[in-house]
Formats: sequence, structure tokens, C-alpha cells
Amino acid sequence: MLAKSAYNLGVDAIIVQDLGLAKYLITNFPNLPIHASTQMTVHNLEGAVFAEKFGFKRVVLSRELSIEEIRFIKENSNIEIETFVHGALCISYSGQCLFSSMIGGRSGNRGKCAQSCRLPYELYENDSKIDKGYLLSTRDLCALDYLPQLIDYGIDCFKIEGRMKSPEYVATVTRIYRKYIDLYLKNPSEYKIDIQDKKDLLQVFNRGEFSSGHYNIHANKDLVYPEKQNNMGIYVGNVSNYNPSKGYITLNLNDNLAIGDTISFEHENSKYTISELMINNENVSSASPKNIVKIGRMKGNIFCGDKIYKLSSKTLSKKALDSYSNNENIKIELVGNIKIHKNFPIELNVSLKDKNLFNADIYTKITSTVYPENALNSPITKDRIKKQLSKTNNTPFVFSDIEIDLEDNVILSISALNELRRQAISDIENKIINSFKKDRNSNLTIGNLKKDNICSRINKNKTISLLLNQLSFDFDYTKLENVNRIYIPLKYFSMLNYKKILTYFTTHYDTYIYMPTIIKTNYRNILKNSI
Repeated sequence: MLAKSAYNLGVDAIIVQDLGLAKYLITNFPNLPIHASTQMTVHNLEGAVFAEKFGFKRVVLSRELSIEEIRFIKENSNIEIETFVHGALCISYSGQCLFSSMIGGRSGNRGKCAQSCRLPYELYENDSKIDKGYLLSTRDLCALDYLPQLIDYGIDCFKIEGRMKSPEYVATVTRIYRKYIDLYLKNPSEYKIDIQDKKDLLQVFNRGEFSSGHYNIHANKDLVYPEKQNNMGIYVGNVSNYNPSKGYITLNLNDNLAIGDTISFEHENSKYTISELMINNENVSSASPKNIVKIGRMKGNIFCGDKIYKLSSKTLSKKALDSYSNNENIKIELVGNIKIHKNFPIELNVSLKDKNLFNADIYTKITSTVYPENALNSPITKDRIKKQLSKTNNTPFVFSDIEIDLEDNVILSISALNELRRQAISDIENKIINSFKKDRNSNLTIGNLKKDNICSRINKNKTISLLLNQLSFDFDYTKLENVNRIYIPLKYFSMLNYKKILTYFTTHYDTYIYMPTIIKTNYRNILKNSI
């Protein structure tokens, strides 16, 4: 029912993990694109081709693919390809991690990951501890260096983590990726990453700087950052002197620092806001690298030699805030044409300035029941008409141009103009909304069925499929009853001592080979030989 509501509201697409739900949506919701979620673990060409034939419009590939594997899939399939370019990486394959569900009952494959891989662990070898720290915590992905190749390969969409992030993070990351996508499309030869943009990305969030993830064809030995599991910030220097009684800290700056920035210390979990900053005991609002500065009002688990990190920049946060605050006020431009003649109803025609903004020709014609009359004094002017029609206020629209056909010496009530404007804007807004619902006629009937009828239908047609992850020589498989299909892992078909059991299954049941979850290129020949 949620999918039906989204469909009728005109959503652009639905991302789906479950094949059963995907099949139902593809069958019953025409013209609604269905995207295969990264939780489906589509990691090879066969998976992409299957999704394409199944009816998916787009597939979000697993984050564990190299850029050459992505290229190969794109070149040999016709389905839209979406890839991750920035944000958190999992230590496990996308959609295959059971860690959180096993230790805490919260499944990452159901959107409830408890971030078990971000916890501290100890590593033992032969009962001896050989390492400790955040041993499963991966660095975040930054793929700016790979954007040109991904664009050349024809990747349809870039995916950026942002669901659980701050607005400032989302604004900064999307601004920077938009900049470099446009830069490469405009002039590939001038594609060069500004170090400040990279620093801004690190500032909004990083775990021990960035990683290339799995894009490189060679093994990534810097994937994990074991020292800290959350935002690292940017290194700004070491504590050279600390007066705990007064809370004064001295350091030689390695990066910019300003009042309002937040910092953290190497052995302190708390974060501090800079409220007092001094150079040569003179208060300053900001300081640049190589300056020796004193920070006031700092108390806690702080020691000389501790590293200091800038967790947030007030300047960068304000820049981000301004960007999305202003974008919230972007309005759709309208053009209007109004005809006002005595003894005739007023006609107002309104359309979009950009005819290609939506997938429909959006316009309206409103005719008033008011008839303008001859003015005895103070006839209405074009300026007054334009002023009233332009009062779109909190609507998502603004008039960029209004043509006025006004007969001389006419009087007209302002309320009539206001009502015309309201009707026109309301009609335009409804037509834009309806343009997203065009040709959508859901055949979904499950909401009209009684619960008993649904259960009855399911029970009549039920079949039982049994997956035998482990075969046993001690079990009597002739005792299996009411089973329609048997699934057996591929590995057993290459073990000669299981031949008798396998022959029994293939003789008495519809028997299927249960394939490994992950099938990369180097495993394909082994699979073919086994089959």
C-alpha cells in the first residue's frame, strides 16, 4: 500500500531489494521505474543482465567493484548504472552483512545496522594478541579522482551517502561533486582537483582521511583506519603548552582556525567550541597556518604533545547553510498575459517560462466573472495590475514577465486581480503535480481483498523449497515429505563422496544448484568446471 501511495503521488522511482516485491511492482505499476538496490548485491555482468531482463530500470552496483568491473558491466548491458562515489564503506559486501543482526538483532539488510564494524576489537593469533583498535572500520570513499573515467564509461548516476548526515555535509559534498562533474563535461583537459575542495570534504566528515575504496584494480591496503571510528576532522597541530588551571593551550597552527570552530583532542572524546583565540596575547577572530596561537577555556583530559583536530569550520558551515537556504527560495518563473477591456470578462493566461522544465506543456487560462467598467475617476494602471499579479509571496512561483492589454479609462477592483492570480497559480501547481501522475493507472487490488481471502489463496498454491546448506551422511533423506524443490550448494557437486546423495535428490525432486553469493571474474572458471 505504501508503494501504491508513492506511485499515485508521482514519485520518480522506487528502490527495491526484494525480488518478489520488485516483480509485483513491475507487473502492476506501468511507467514507474524500479531500481535494484545495492542491497541486492549486483556485482557482476550476469546480475546486471538479469536485473535488466527482470524489468528493472536501473541497478545500484555493489560498492566492492573496481572501476574496470564497472566499465565491463556498463559496456555489456543496457540497464542504467548507478555507482557510489562518496561516503561510508562497509567492511562486508553490500547487502550481505549479518554482523549487526547476529550480535544485536538489528539487521543492516533491513536498514537497522548498529554499526558493529565501528566498534573496537582485538586480533589474536595462537592465543597472542597481535593488534587492537577499530580493526573493521573502513575509511570513507572519495572518488573525485575517478569521476572522469566514470563519466567516460557512461555511468548514469552517482550515489552519495547523505541519509544520516547533516545538511551542511550534504550541501558541501553535492556542491563539490557537481562542480567537478560540470568541469569535466565542459572541458576535460582542465580537470584538476583544487586542494581546498578536498580539504572541505575532509572537514565535513572523514575517518582517517579518504579511501579510493575498491575502485583501484589492486588490493586496497589502506581501506581500514584503526585509530578512530568517527569523524576525524582536520589536524591543526599539537599541544605545545597547557595551563590546566586557566585552561590555556598553546600550539603552532597547521591549518586555519577561527572563533566558532569546534575541535577535539587526541585523548578526549568531547568536542570544544573555540570562544577565545589569541596571537601574542592579543585576541583575534581567526588565525592562519604557522602562527603560534593560544586557545582559552579548554579543560579536560588534555596533555602536552596531544594532537588537535578541527571537527567543524564555522566559515564552511555558514557557506553550506547559505547555499541550501538560498536554494530553498528558488522559484519557478512564469509568464503572464492579461486582457482587460470594458464590458468583457478579464482573461489571464499563464505559462512556464521554461517550456522544458517538466514533461508536459504547463499553462492555464483563467476567465473572471468580473466585468471592468468605465472609470469616473482614478482608472487602474498597468503598473498597479503588474504589482498585484506579481504578489506570489510564499508560492513556488514568480512572474518574470507580464504582458498587459488594458483598455483606457477602466476601473477594476484589486480583489478581482488577486483572485485571478490565486486561481492561475493553483491551476499551474496542480497541472505540474498531475504531469508526474500522467498515464498511471494502478491495477493494485490487494487493498480491496479481505485478509482471509489472501491467506486462502496462498495456502491453496503453496510450494515448499528446501535449502540444504550442509549435507550429512548420517541423515536419512528419504524421510523428507511435502518438499517440492531442493537447493544444494555448488561445492557438493565437486565432491565425489556425495554422489549417492545427489543422485537421490535429482531422481526424486526438482533439484537446483545453490550458487555462491559472490561470483567475481577469477571464480568464474572454477564454477564452470564444477557445473
